Amino acid sequence: MLGWGVRNTLLAAVLVAATFPPVTAIFHAQGRGAAAADPVEKIVQLKPDLYYVAGGGANSVIRVTPEGLILIDTKNPGAEISTALVEQIKSVSSLPVKYVLNTHHHPDHTGNNQTFVAQGATVIGLEKMKQLMTTDPRTKDIAGPPTVTFPKDYTLKFGGAIVEAHFLGASLTGGDTVVYLPDKKFVMVSDTIPVANPTPGIGFGGNGGSAVQVPGLLDSILKLDWDVAIAGRGAPMTRAEVQAFKGKWDTFMTRVKDAISKGATKDTLAAQVKQDDLGWNFNAMFFASLYDELQSNPKGEPRL
Repeated sequence: MLGWGVRNTLLAAVLVAATFPPVTAIFHAQGRGAAAADPVEKIVQLKPDLYYVAGGGANSVIRVTPEGLILIDTKNPGAEISTALVEQIKSVSSLPVKYVLNTHHHPDHTGNNQTFVAQGATVIGLEKMKQLMTTDPRTKDIAGPPTVTFPKDYTLKFGGAIVEAHFLGASLTGGDTVVYLPDKKFVMVSDTIPVANPTPGIGFGGNGGSAVQVPGLLDSILKLDWDVAIAGRGAPMTRAEVQAFKGKWDTFMTRVKDAISKGATKDTLAAQVKQDDLGWNFNAMFFASLYDELQSNPKGEPRL
């Protein structure tokens, strides 16, 4: 079996923030080191006709159908990673990848789109995700941005499979996309639930990310009918694990709002919010940006 129990590393920050430092700040824990070597791993079956490949960047999810494959996220750019990913996919099906979806624009999710475009695949993505991919200095030169885009929601019906893509709110980026496979009761939550370091990554500034939208985003994910979830990194997760992560965010945001109601300012908020018991270490810059965001979006409504 896959061993989907709760891991000590579940509630963590995305490795991409360490691997690809943004031009505009991603606020998280201080003192992060460089990413370790991350080879592409052996493909793992999640359910019949549903697989994932870890390593080499973000998790890649493969939905097999009689007419071809649907691939979610294509890992870090590079010939070695691309070759290894293709090799793992071909170990379970000789059919071509027909569609690629990206859960956000960072290089570890979009790096090998062009490999599959060259083989005849169509890349599907949120309009905002494409805008970020084609303007972010880290990704603007990566080939294979989406050619089929959608403003908020999209449903792909192919080979008997149904794949839904939804913008339910921003977290790491403003182009975060939840990919839901209702027939498999499976959801890909990407880096909304990060699994690498102690503190969640929030891409304020040019990334378009949000902290105040995260609790509502997680609530929307939990309203979907699924029994297995997977993030951008790490092993498959249960509903209980996702609920536990949401519980931490709810506790954190309650403390933040309580502190502000008692007089905390933009400059003092960081010192007035307890977070060590959550295992988090948001820095003062994060709290200053969070304070500003709460002034403009106090209810945490999803905004593109």
